[in-house]
Amino acid sequence: MRGERRRPTQVRLDDAETVLVDSGLIDTDYVGAQLGTHFDSVHEAARAAFLAGDVSPHPLFEAQWIGRRRSWQRLGQHPVLWYVSERRRRNRIAPHPLVDPRIIFAAHPEARHHPYGALSYWLSVSGPGTALPTRILPRKVSWGTYRAAAIEAATTWRREVVLERPELVGPTPALPARLSTSPAVTVVMATQDAGALVRETVGSLQAQSFADWHLVAVDRGSLDDTAAVLQGMAAFDDRITVVRESRCSHARALNVALEHGTAEHVAFLPLGRQWLPDMLGSLVAHAHHSGASAVLAGAGAVGRDRAELLGGRPVDLATALLRRAAIKDIGGFDEGLGGSVERDLMLRLSRDHDPLPVDVPVLKRPDPGPHDLGDDWDSVVLERQLVDWDAPRDTSEDLVTHVMPLGPEPRRTVEWLGSVPREGSELILVGVRLRRAHHVLAASIAAIISGARFVSVPASVTMSAATNIGISEAAGSTVLLVRPEAMPPRQPIAARLAEVVRGAGVAVAQPLVVDLDGVVLSAGARFNGVNPHPGLFLAGLPTSDAVRIGQSTVAAPAAPLVALRTEDAVALRGLDARFRSVLAEADLGLRARQAGLGDSVVVPDTVITSRTPYADVDELIGAMSSLSRTPMPSTEDLAPDLLRRAGLEVTDERNRRISVDPEDPAASSALVPELVVRPVQGIHESPPRLRWAIDIAAPAAQRGDRWGDTYFARSLSDALESRGQHVAIDRRDARERDSRDHDDVLLVLRGLDRVAPRPGLLNVEWIISHPDMISPEEVAGFDHVYAASTSWAERMTREWGTLIEPLLQCTDTRWFHPDRAEPDTGPDLLFVGNSRGVYRYAVRSALAIGADLTLHGNDWTEFVEREQIASSGVDNREVGVLYASAGIVLNDHHLDMRRDSFASNRLFDAAACGARILSDRIDGLEETFSGLVLPFDNEHELARLVQAPYDSFPDNAARREIATRIIAEHSFDKRAETLVDDAVRRLLARR
Repeated sequence: MRGERRRPTQVRLDDAETVLVDSGLIDTDYVGAQLGTHFDSVHEAARAAFLAGDVSPHPLFEAQWIGRRRSWQRLGQHPVLWYVSERRRRNRIAPHPLVDPRIIFAAHPEARHHPYGALSYWLSVSGPGTALPTRILPRKVSWGTYRAAAIEAATTWRREVVLERPELVGPTPALPARLSTSPAVTVVMATQDAGALVRETVGSLQAQSFADWHLVAVDRGSLDDTAAVLQGMAAFDDRITVVRESRCSHARALNVALEHGTAEHVAFLPLGRQWLPDMLGSLVAHAHHSGASAVLAGAGAVGRDRAELLGGRPVDLATALLRRAAIKDIGGFDEGLGGSVERDLMLRLSRDHDPLPVDVPVLKRPDPGPHDLGDDWDSVVLERQLVDWDAPRDTSEDLVTHVMPLGPEPRRTVEWLGSVPREGSELILVGVRLRRAHHVLAASIAAIISGARFVSVPASVTMSAATNIGISEAAGSTVLLVRPEAMPPRQPIAARLAEVVRGAGVAVAQPLVVDLDGVVLSAGARFNGVNPHPGLFLAGLPTSDAVRIGQSTVAAPAAPLVALRTEDAVALRGLDARFRSVLAEADLGLRARQAGLGDSVVVPDTVITSRTPYADVDELIGAMSSLSRTPMPSTEDLAPDLLRRAGLEVTDERNRRISVDPEDPAASSALVPELVVRPVQGIHESPPRLRWAIDIAAPAAQRGDRWGDTYFARSLSDALESRGQHVAIDRRDARERDSRDHDDVLLVLRGLDRVAPRPGLLNVEWIISHPDMISPEEVAGFDHVYAASTSWAERMTREWGTLIEPLLQCTDTRWFHPDRAEPDTGPDLLFVGNSRGVYRYAVRSALAIGADLTLHGNDWTEFVEREQIASSGVDNREVGVLYASAGIVLNDHHLDMRRDSFASNRLFDAAACGARILSDRIDGLEETFSGLVLPFDNEHELARLVQAPYDSFPDNAARREIATRIIAEHSFDKRAETLVDDAVRRLLARR
C-alpha cells in the first residue's frame, strides 16, 4: 500500500513569525543558546527559530517529544505552527516531558479553550516561581529553575557537540548556524528483497553526527522481510518513513521517495552501504558553504565532476548530496530507462550545475575479524584518555550509583530520570554525541533532580567505553550498570542488589530479566564445559520457576542491568571494549571470578524488563566470538540441580545453531547450548504436586497491575502454592509461551479474552465474569468448567449439555477479616473500585442522593469532580482496613453479571470483614451472605438504607459471626482445595 502523500503547506514567514510570538512559545535566550548568538527582540528570535533546522523555540516545547508520526514533516510545517493549529488533538498532546496538560486543566479549566493550547495559557499565568505542571519529578521544581537549566544545557550542547569536531578529516567548513529547512536532508532509499542488510545500513545513518535528516525508504514489493524490518525500525525512530509500492523499477521507487521529501538537500543510501559517522554533516557543510547543487565525494575510481562522468567513470550516488530543487528542475529520474538511471541523472544535472568534488571520507571499512578490535581501537584509545582508573576515589557506603549510557530514544531516558529513588541512589547518564533534543532534555532534567547527573562525551565511543566513563564518576560504593534497553523497575531493586553484592563471595549480582510479555529472558549465563558459548538460563520459563529456585550462583551474568562493588569495577577496569553491548557483563563476571573477587548470582526477587530480545543474532555472534577469549568457568554446571527445585528435570542437552542468514550455510553462525527439560511427575506424591498455568486477561507489566484479575490470580496462586503446587500466572501477553507445555493444568480465569485450550494439558475454565461472552462451543473445549454463579451454571448445563459446576468467587483471608479495624470508625459510605470507563451505578446513585461518599479508584475524573475522589487507588492488602471500619460498603456489577447472578469478588472481601454492604440486586445474596448484603433497586431505597444506625443490618456480633462463616466457606484456600482435588481426580482418570 502506498504511503500517504500530502502537499507541503506553505506559510508566509511574516505570518509564522506572528503566530510564534503571539503563542508565547518563543524564548529569546533559549533560541540564542542553541544557535550561539544573541537576539535583540522576540520577533528576531522567532524568525530565526522558524528558519533554523533542529532548534526548539522554548524550553518547554520539544518537537521530538510529540509522538512518532511527525505530522508537521509530512505537511512541511514548523512544529509549533502544527501544534497550535491542532485544536482537537492538542489538548491530549504533551509538548514536553515536564508539561502534562491534564495538570494544567485541573488547575485552570479555561485553558482548554485557549487559542494556542494549554502550554501557552499556562505560560501566560505563570511566573518563575510557579511549579512545573508535571508528575515525573520527585519534588516540585519551579519554572524559572528549569528554564535556567535548559539554557545551560543548550549552551553546553552547542559548545561540546556542534563546535568541537576534532575527529573530522579534511578541510570541512563549519555548518551554518541556520539551515533553511528541517529536516535539512531527505535520505532516499529504494529497497527490494534485502532484509538482511537493513539494520546495518540504516544503523549507519542513525549513527550520523548530523541528525537533522528524514529517511524515506520505498519498498518495491519485497517478498522477504525487508518491509517488516524497516517498519520495525521506523517504530522506534520517527525520522524514518516507509512507503510500500508494488513491484516497480528502481527509477520509479527513487522518484516516489523524492515526492515524500521536503528537505533542501537529498542524499542516497542504498542497502548494503554504510556511511562513516560524519559523512552527512560534512557534505551538508560543503554544500552550504559553496552553494553547489551537487556535492560529490568518492571512494575509488568514481566520477566526481562532469569531465570524469563524460570520461566513463561510474556514478556513486551513495557519496553525493544534491539539491532537491535541482533534481526537480531536470525532472527526476528517467523511468523509461532500463538501467544507468543514476548516471543519466548526474549527466543531465551537470549540464547546468557543476558538481563540487570534495575530500570527505564517506564509507565504513569492512567489519573487523573476530580477533581484531577494528573500529573499537579508537574507542579504547579515547577511553584511556577519558578514564583514569588509578585516580583516588571517595565513595559512600550509603549510596548506589546507576550508570547508563544513553540510547537513541529520549523517552527512555526521561523514564529513568523520573524513576530515581529519593534516597540512597544516584543516576549518571552518559551521552555520546547525542542529538540536540536528547542532549538538552537529558542534561536539563538531570540538573533539576537531586541524585541525577548528566555526563556528555563529545567523542565517539562505544557503549562499553561510555559505561566506563560513568563508573569513573560514581560516588556510590555500589554501581548498577544499565543498558538502554532496560526499563526502570516497577519496584525498587537497587538496595536489594547492593545488599547481595556486599555479601561474602559475591562479585556481581543481576536481577531476573523478563521480556515485555513477562516471560523470563535471562537468569544469567550458563556454560556446559564443552561449548565455549553461553546459554541463557531459564529463558522462556515463567518467573515463578525462578522465584521457586531462589537466589543462586550462575556462571556469569547476562542482563541489561548488573550490580557490583565500585572498587571491583575499578579493579577490573570496567567493561571490555571488545564488547559493544551484549555479553560485556558476562565477560565482567567471568573476569571477576578469575580475579578471585567472587561469584555471579541471580536475585529473582528483583525483576527488570527488557524492551528488546537479549541480542540481535549478528551482535550476539560477534560478542560470543570475543567472549571465547575470556577464560571459561571450570566449575560444574549447576543448572540441572537448580531446575529440580522448580520441578523440572534435564533429559538432554543440544546445540542450537543461530545464524545471520538461516538460509545461507556459509553465513556467520554459532552454536548455543540448550537444555532439554521435562516436568517431574508429581501427581503420585503426597500431597500431589502439579504444575499450574493460571491464564488471566490482564495485560503485562504495570498496565495490568491494577486489574482485579491480577489480584485474584495472585491470591489463588498463593493458596495453591501453600498446597504444594507449582503455579505460574500468565497474563494475556504470555499465554503463548512454549514452556507452557511443561505444565499439567491450564486454569483459565475467564475474563475479557477467550483462551484456546492447550493440547496435552488438563484444561480448566473458571468463568468469573462476563457470561454474555461465553458460548457452548467454548465450554465444550475444556475438560472441566466452573462458573461463579450457581443459577447460571445449572441453567447452562441444561441448555448446552456440558457440565458446568458452580464455584463462587472468594476472599483472601490474609487481608480480609473482621479484625482489620474497629467497626464504624472509618468512612460512612465507601466505594473502592475503578470506573472501567463508565459512570457506575452505585457511585452515580450515591452522589445523586447527596450521600457523603468516600471514593477510591482510577479513571473517575470524567464522571465526578476531582475533590470527590479520595485517592486513585488503595493497596489491595489495605482495602480490608477500609471495609472493616466503614459504615456502609457500596457494590455493583456489570449488567450481564447482575442479570446472571455472578457475585463479585468485592462482596466476599467486604463480607469477610463483617462489613454492611449495599449492592445492586442479584439472586442468592441472602443464601450466601446471610443479611450482610442488602440489595437496593433505586435511589430512594439507597437513601433509606445508608442512614445510621443501619437498623436493616445485623448487629456487630452477628456480623462478626457471619464473617467467620464466609472465611471458612469462601476463602481462596477452600477454592484451591477444590481445584486440586478435581484436577488430580481427572488426571488420574485420564492416565
